[in-house]
Amino acid sequence: MSSARSVTRTVVRRLTRWGTASVLVGGAFAFPRRTRGFGVQTLMWGAIDLALAAVTRGRGEVPKTQTLRRILLVNTVLDVGYVAAGAHLTVRTPTFGNRVRPADARGHGLAVVLQGAALFVIDLTAARRLRR
Repeated sequence: MSSARSVTRTVVRRLTRWGTASVLVGGAFAFPRRTRGFGVQTLMWGAIDLALAAVTRGRGEVPKTQTLRRILLVNTVLDVGYVAAGAHLTVRTPTFGNRVRPADARGHGLAVVLQGAALFVIDLTAARRLRR
């Protein structure tokens, strides 16, 4: 079993790397029209990941081991929800009253599936390190 402090450091490091990669890849994919949905969604998730990592890094205190484990497991459940929501967007391609092109809806959906899956791995791996 690892300490809450070491797990927090690992999660922050992984979230920073994933967020940075997402911002770079998302930025590259946001400009061509055919990949805009994927790019914008990936870029935004990356920015949020980086912000969460920065806020967590800036906090001086680390939650108790069981509290951190519970937070990570709740996040894991949310990650499954993100994957399901992204899959829905990808398959159903809703246009939201013709405000979104079907290709963009698919791109947004694929990006959400990818982000949710990556966060699932990060969160579950960290929670498993905190096993009793």
